[in-house]
Amino acid sequence: MNKLRSIKKPKLVWAGLFAAVLLLCGWMSRSLAQESQRNKVDVNALVQETQKMAQQAGQMTLVWWIPEEFWRVSSGRDPTVTEAQTENLIEVLRPYILIIIVDGKVGPFGGITYKPESEIRASVQIKDRQGTYYHPFSEDKLNADTKNFLSIMKPIFVNMLGPMEQNMCFFLFPAESADGRRIAEAKKDGAFSVKLGEREFRWRLPLGSLLAPKMCPKCKEKCSGAWNFCPWCGTRLLK
Repeated sequence: MNKLRSIKKPKLVWAGLFAAVLLLCGWMSRSLAQESQRNKVDVNALVQETQKMAQQAGQMTLVWWIPEEFWRVSSGRDPTVTEAQTENLIEVLRPYILIIIVDGKVGPFGGITYKPESEIRASVQIKDRQGTYYHPFSEDKLNADTKNFLSIMKPIFVNMLGPMEQNMCFFLFPAESADGRRIAEAKKDGAFSVKLGEREFRWRLPLGSLLAPKMCPKCKEKCSGAWNFCPWCGTRLLK
C-alpha cells in the first residue's frame, strides 16, 4: 500500500497543477479575468504572446510555445501547489522547449479536419537565432518523468476542453544548442521560430507580459517592457 501511494502521489500533484493552468487560461472560470488584474503578470497577455494563430483560406493553425514562466504563473495561483513542486515540474521540462500545435483543414461548410500527430511531426522544426534547425524528440528519447508529464497533461486537455484542444499535438525540442546556448528564454533578448512545412511562426524576445512596463521619458507614454524605443516618438526607453 505504501508503495502504491508513493507512485500515485506525483501524478496527483501534477494533475492539480495542470488544473490550475487551465483555470488561468480562462477556459474553466470567468473569475480569472478579475483575479489576473491583481496579479503582477497579466495571464491573458502571456497566453496571447506565446500563441501564434494562422487562419488562412481553408486552414486553421495554432502554435503555442509554453515557456517555464508559464508554469510559475499558473502554479502561483493555486495555494495547494508548493514552490518546491513547481520547481520539480520545471526541472523536468527545462531540457526541452514545449510546443503545442493544432493544424486543421477547413471544409466548405466550416468543418475542420485535423492533421494527425505523425503528419505534423514530419514537417515541424525549430529554428534558432543563428539559423540552426532542430527536430522534435521522439518518445523513446524522453526520460520517464517527461513521459509521465505528457501522459497526464494530454487527457486533462481532452476531458476539459473543446474539439480544437482535443487535437492538440505536443512536441518537445532541445532547449540548448550544441554549444550550450539556451535557444529561447522568455525574459532575455533573442528570437526563435517554429517551422511548420513552408509556414513560419516567429517569436521576438523577451516577452513583454513578463516585464515591468517602461515609461517614455519624452512623451510619457506607457510602453511594453520588451521595447527599447518608444513607438510614438522614437525615444530610447530606459530600463
